[in-house]
Amino acid sequence: MKLNIRKYGADGPAVVILHGLLGSSQNWHSAATKLSKQFQILVPDQRNHGDSPHGTHTIERLSEDVLNLLNQQNIDKTFLIGHSMGGVAAMSFAFKKPQRLEGLIVVDIAPVAQLERMNWIFEALAAVDLSAVKRRRHAEKQLAENIQNPLVRQFLLQNLKRQEDGTYAWRCNLPELHDFIWKDGRFDLKESDKYEGPTLFIGGGRSEHRIAEKEELIARHFPNYQLTMIPNAGHWVHFEATEEFITIVTDFIFSKLNT
Repeated sequence: MKLNIRKYGADGPAVVILHGLLGSSQNWHSAATKLSKQFQILVPDQRNHGDSPHGTHTIERLSEDVLNLLNQQNIDKTFLIGHSMGGVAAMSFAFKKPQRLEGLIVVDIAPVAQLERMNWIFEALAAVDLSAVKRRRHAEKQLAENIQNPLVRQFLLQNLKRQEDGTYAWRCNLPELHDFIWKDGRFDLKESDKYEGPTLFIGGGRSEHRIAEKEELIARHFPNYQLTMIPNAGHWVHFEATEEFITIVTDFIFSKLNT
């Protein structure tokens, strides 16, 4: 599968960013623009998201997509950043193809992902009556009935697409993704699954994923790890605390390049 990709910057080490469930490359525009001052940034729309093709959605397929992307772009090694579902795909890829990574950055997900926790988001999106949406603000008003955080609403509304006939539809493949979180979204690791390269876990202090509570598990599978929490951020760390996130990521990458 050939994914839609946004590219930022022309100099520096390659950094590939994998967005999370119901995200897209567009959600990373601000962070990627800032990071591109130091690095070459590639942000694909993962399958069933953004402008990439739709198809079967599994962790295995997401990991295969990363390998295909690196090969298509002639990238031998990269720093790989993954948020939430993207973090699961990044960890899976790290176990399978460690030789293709300079380092790994996992954002607000532990190696025991239970993505069914996101079901409330799908329920909120399904409750939007798209036939009554004539402007984006109409969809936001409906979403506000179930999602109080305006930042999260704006994040999700980037999936809303105005079609040629003037009606609105969700850009992402909601049925396939909803099925994924219940059937294929668990990340059950074998004891032998290890990535020994440099790894940074970044968590949101207000996130329900509470990755700091999984530090012992993280250490077993990523022995060369660091864990940094951003207290004022929720699950969408890069969206809610962009400047702090950029500083943490940049410092980590340069620390590994200089070792």
